[in-house]
Amino acid sequence: MYKRQIENRYERQIDIPQIGAEGQKKLAQSHILVVGAGGLGAPLLYALAGAGIGHLTIVDGDYVSMGNLNRQFLYTQAEIGFRKADMAAVRLRRFNPEIQIEAIHHHARPNNVETMVDGKDMVIVAADNIGTRLLLNRVCAKRNIPLINGGVEGLYGALMAIEYGKTPCLECFYAHTATKRESGTALGAVSSVIASLMANTAIEMLLEKNPIPGEMLLYDGVRLTLEKVPVSRDPNCRICGEIKND
Repeated sequence: MYKRQIENRYERQIDIPQIGAEGQKKLAQSHILVVGAGGLGAPLLYALAGAGIGHLTIVDGDYVSMGNLNRQFLYTQAEIGFRKADMAAVRLRRFNPEIQIEAIHHHARPNNVETMVDGKDMVIVAADNIGTRLLLNRVCAKRNIPLINGGVEGLYGALMAIEYGKTPCLECFYAHTATKRESGTALGAVSSVIASLMANTAIEMLLEKNPIPGEMLLYDGVRLTLEKVPVSRDPNCRICGEIKND
């Protein structure tokens, strides 16, 4: 019975024409680094693990707190005070024992981020501060590793999918935007919407199709609308300006 369940785990998505057996094999061979296991990271990790991403590395230096539980569904009240990365890994291994899960209890910093990024097929930023986003953008640009960035504030959310040399990078975007401090307010339902869109985007990119190249996808949780907003690549960007990817 158990063997039969394992064989059929991905049956419903293998039947999707855009995935198929070969696509599922690609997902199983992929290694994604997820930075942040909080409001976005928690539902995002569930979606990636459920889809059969073969290897997930989780980076988060925080601990579970009561204020997390309205949106961080990987954790329970009994786990308050425990390391998020460790608890996320425990839960995801139980959820899908067929994939590899690695937990890193550290914040991404200039002295450790290159080691974290090395060897990954993709980096997904689910952090809650601009400094971490830009740091990962710089390191991924050097290694030409695709990056997905998402964020939520209150009832609104956004995401970008970056392929260096093809699309604008985060430096292109933030260089022309007022970088105010992120408030940290978030509704769990909105976090889950953005996390699902990030996971959807990651899967499509691993299967070699970026669904939002050169665009920012905006979600309005008040009006329940999605909008694609063009983002221009800066040819003089200090991070990606000289990168060419044909």
